[in-house]
Amino acid sequence: MKFCNIKVSSPFFLAPMAAITNLPFRLLCKEYGAGMEFTEMVNATHVARKPEIVETLRELKTCREEKPVALQLFGNNPTEFAKAAVLLEKKFEMVNVNAGCPATNETKIGSGAALLRKPEKIAEIVRATKAVCEKPVSVKIRLGWQRNDSPEICKLIEKAGADAIIVHARLAGQGYSGKADWSAVKFLVKNSGIPIVYNGDINDGKSAWELLEKTGCEFAMIGRGAMQNPLIFKEIEEFKKGKEWKASSKERLNAFEEYFKLCGEFNLLDEANLKIIAMQFSKGIQGARKLREKIMKAKNVLEIGKIIAESFQA
Repeated sequence: MKFCNIKVSSPFFLAPMAAITNLPFRLLCKEYGAGMEFTEMVNATHVARKPEIVETLRELKTCREEKPVALQLFGNNPTEFAKAAVLLEKKFEMVNVNAGCPATNETKIGSGAALLRKPEKIAEIVRATKAVCEKPVSVKIRLGWQRNDSPEICKLIEKAGADAIIVHARLAGQGYSGKADWSAVKFLVKNSGIPIVYNGDINDGKSAWELLEKTGCEFAMIGRGAMQNPLIFKEIEEFKKGKEWKASSKERLNAFEEYFKLCGEFNLLDEANLKIIAMQFSKGIQGARKLREKIMKAKNVLEIGKIIAESFQA
């Protein structure tokens, strides 16, 4: 199947998540069946003003094995978006504009979901980026800032030339509370001339396929569900085959061990990141509380590696 003329192996993609979707995490999700992965968000302004940092940004690390992968950029300046996209697009299959992140660090500078208050600015960013990019350009949004303005926002984005729109079916003001409004996305699909990708509340195989059917979307994106369990992509594929498969505690631990090894392989071992991932991966598994306590008390990466090894011998 193809998404924006990009060959993908599954209609379910890994969402961009700050401090989560680094190269090792993306490779893990690819192994378990993700059709396409999105990078952590990269600051377009920093890249445009200091292009020399491109060689050192860990967020930009990629490899052939994870393809296809999309680059997500954030910012609020169309010219700087275009400059950053030109510098970076060769390593990726798509450029994605972040207009949906509700985090205060982004919205207070007029980036992320704050752009939903000025949809014409999103359109300007799309036009500027499309004018210089050879790769497809998509936009990730929410339904609106405090109300559902998505029909108007999506029309502006489509008219500006975007190749696809990814919609997290919540308002920016909701954060991650309440339920995603899939019916709002269904309306967008019926009235759009470009692909609408669904995002929100996909937590297992059943919900994944149900939400595609309910919304009429051909593709969907998974964020928090994958953050806690990257094997969700395998679960989704098994559900399609009629199997009620769930990753065991041992399989979840195996995934964390593999993540640790991949971080070492790509020189991305980081104590803080490993603790974040460990907290997520261990949710719901047997003995999770004790394992998390040990990892959080670890003083360095080597101690975390030892704790992981010991957990397999227990």
